[in-house]
Amino acid sequence: MVQRFNPAVLTVGIIGGSIVGCTLAAELARLGCRVRLFERSGEALKDRGAGIGVPESVMATFATQGLIDASLPHFPAPAFLRIWKTPAAPRFGRLAWTQPAKLAALNWGALYRNLRARVPPGVYQIRQQVVALTESVPGEVLLDFADGHQEAFDLVICADGYASLGRQTLFPEVQLNYAGYVLWRGSLPEAALDESPPLEVGIRAVGYPGGHGIFYFVPGADDSVRPGDRLVNWGVYVQIPAAELPAFMTDREGRRHEASLPPGMMPPATERALKDRLAQHFPDYYTRILETSEQTYAYAIFDCQVPAYRRGRICLAGDAGAYARPHTGAGALKGIADAVALGKALAEAGDLEEALGRWDAERTAANNELVRFGNQLGEAFVTRIPDWSTMDAAAMEAWFSAAVTIPSEYLLARA
Repeated sequence: MVQRFNPAVLTVGIIGGSIVGCTLAAELARLGCRVRLFERSGEALKDRGAGIGVPESVMATFATQGLIDASLPHFPAPAFLRIWKTPAAPRFGRLAWTQPAKLAALNWGALYRNLRARVPPGVYQIRQQVVALTESVPGEVLLDFADGHQEAFDLVICADGYASLGRQTLFPEVQLNYAGYVLWRGSLPEAALDESPPLEVGIRAVGYPGGHGIFYFVPGADDSVRPGDRLVNWGVYVQIPAAELPAFMTDREGRRHEASLPPGMMPPATERALKDRLAQHFPDYYTRILETSEQTYAYAIFDCQVPAYRRGRICLAGDAGAYARPHTGAGALKGIADAVALGKALAEAGDLEEALGRWDAERTAANNELVRFGNQLGEAFVTRIPDWSTMDAAAMEAWFSAAVTIPSEYLLARA
């Protein structure tokens, strides 16, 4: 009989309390690990009404595994509708291609609350900022906290996002690569729309010279999916040269941000320039959504690959590891997949080293490939986007197949 490793002997520290951290905590606690999660914020994470798209098959798998409620509010998104403004279609744009998809559009906050509810009581520690981590003694990882205290663990997993302290510690040579554009985001209550039918089915993807924008419904306040209660979630990719990025990322109070402008902090002149710039290219219906939205925000698009997902007893998960551009729609998905895969490896391996080694190889390969997929999508839909106004569905499909050579189905199967 093969002797299995017992994960219950492990003390595990998790850095970061967002979606990935909560999934890790829930999965590892289920195995019996003694888990503590450290979130530097002192309050509940804000969802901003932001939407995400998750493959329906993956949603079903996560529900079966007990990670999310089967009743998690969402809308089916069976297609991307690729649209371009033309003189003959100034209000809604010309539909160039209905690109099949099998996605569920949901609110980021609803997914987070589902996962947060599965973290056992006492595990989630707020106002705990980790400032350093070291494995000076083999098999023991020491965490240093901002308040001066230290704690030791058998295993530490860094789920601390794209600017990860864990990644900087393990791989200081890895740098984030600026893609040359930003994602400008916002949301709008459905009640503010002139009409709702244009957004009822699928995800509207509006192309223009220099980028594209996406528009779709997500559940509104209290996760309501009733017509009239929904939110329009939108995001537009806009090219900003690297030399102009510091000025763009300077907020209305004159403070410079490295990578993002929080809601309400974008200078009025910057927001006005974005709205005016896009009004020249977007159909009138979508231009009005941008014009009416308030408290918009933006973040710069970066990416990076990593040589590994662990060194010794320190691991990376989610965006703390390989960081893919958001075109993939897999930011939260790949982090959840990292957590599920780690739990599976620990449950099945003969010892800890075997588990971590198998998990490391699998996640490094899968997520670095996801980065390459995101880069292809970025070139196709932003930096080298063609004029869709003269293309029919066949031409669009041929263009996409030539531009994006890594099939998303392959990636999702590995996530």
